[in-house]
Amino acid sequence: MLKKVITLFAPIALASMVAFSSVQASPTPDASGMFLEDTSPAKGQAAFVNAIKLFKEEVTAAGWSLLGTDNVAGILSERGFTVQPVMVFSVCSGKYSSKLLAKDETRFVASMIPCRVAIYMKSDGSVVISRMNSVGMAQMIGGEAGSVIQQSGSDMEGIIAKTMSRLSAN
Repeated sequence: MLKKVITLFAPIALASMVAFSSVQASPTPDASGMFLEDTSPAKGQAAFVNAIKLFKEEVTAAGWSLLGTDNVAGILSERGFTVQPVMVFSVCSGKYSSKLLAKDETRFVASMIPCRVAIYMKSDGSVVISRMNSVGMAQMIGGEAGSVIQQSGSDMEGIIAKTMSRLSAN
């Protein structure tokens, strides 16, 4: 069963939100949390590698660009720290980023571009796909920028849903 763990952090800017965690079976984004996570049905290094491969394939298939990949665990290892595997992907859709960056009135969201998606492995071998809840953030931003971020976030949720579907089929 696919699990979506919604983790909410309540920074000062979002003080009205209450911190909690819940598990949901639906891949539908929940706008109540700041971060969304899906856990792969398979565990271990092979599942981690497979999740990365399938995610990259789905990003490309959706017409998005993979702008960069950060091996965070590798970077930390070079500095003497040991953590479970963590890969962070910078992905972007020109269709959405061009709309946001074309106007001075919407360019303030540039720090949210590109979208970042992490795939990491927990100590029990579970493989997780994590990202900011762009759909929820879009509601707080509002206006034209919020509308574009809503569309972009929905597209990314579709990419992740397809990745999770393929992971479940393996």
